[in-house]
Amino acid sequence: MKKIQYLSIAMILIGVLGCSKDDATTDNLQNVQAQFCNNYAGPGAAYWNMANGIFLPLDEVPIIKNPGGRVSFIEQPLLSLEYPEGYTGTGIRDVQNFPIGIDIKRLDNMVFFRWIPNVSLVGISDFNQIIAQEINTMFAEVGYDPNNGFEPICSRNESQNFESLLVNFNGRVIQFGEFTGIVWVRSTIVPGLGTVNSAIQISAAPSAEYDARTLDTFLPFNFQLYVRPDGGGFIDNDGDGSPAHLDPDDNDPNVRHQS
Repeated sequence: MKKIQYLSIAMILIGVLGCSKDDATTDNLQNVQAQFCNNYAGPGAAYWNMANGIFLPLDEVPIIKNPGGRVSFIEQPLLSLEYPEGYTGTGIRDVQNFPIGIDIKRLDNMVFFRWIPNVSLVGISDFNQIIAQEINTMFAEVGYDPNNGFEPICSRNESQNFESLLVNFNGRVIQFGEFTGIVWVRSTIVPGLGTVNSAIQISAAPSAEYDARTLDTFLPFNFQLYVRPDGGGFIDNDGDGSPAHLDPDDNDPNVRHQS
């Protein structure tokens, strides 16, 4: 599953490993044009491209420059993210109270980030059901009433078959009120099990500062998931020799990528 899901991310990240932070610049992102979109450019567009497996032209590994805290779980400590000052983080649990993800929100409720690496969903007949639920979560977290209208400016919903698995990417860039948000879901259906396994990410902020939050918050969150802060290689959280971008479950050393 991860072979399809994260190989493109690996190629995106390889380009920044080993680069000197002294030479770093964000200017490379200013003129990036978004794919699967109309007239969307800049760091937010590059961030959207990254979710779609398109190379991200960075000269350094993005990091949180003003750490304010870390959200993690006692029983699942490797599911963890550092966040900036002025933010707070909470864990997401499933109905069995098992850790499945992380929500991070700015204290003024104007910036929101969600990361769920894997959740099993039952009774799903349409991939759009999953992303619609997460879009509604995004609206609720920043206090926006969708009845006031919203506009998808980028959209992609694409499926492929891989070794008897159906793998789907479903993503949107949405402008709503004073906000912009990127929501994407990568889902895999295993025939015969009746469940959909999904990875989910939400990144929302005021449109006027979306590019800035992409650079200092959203990209650092994502690079924490896959790349060592010193740029020296990919993270292997569970120490099983299979890096996070390929490992089907990087919190369990008994589960690893099979080449």
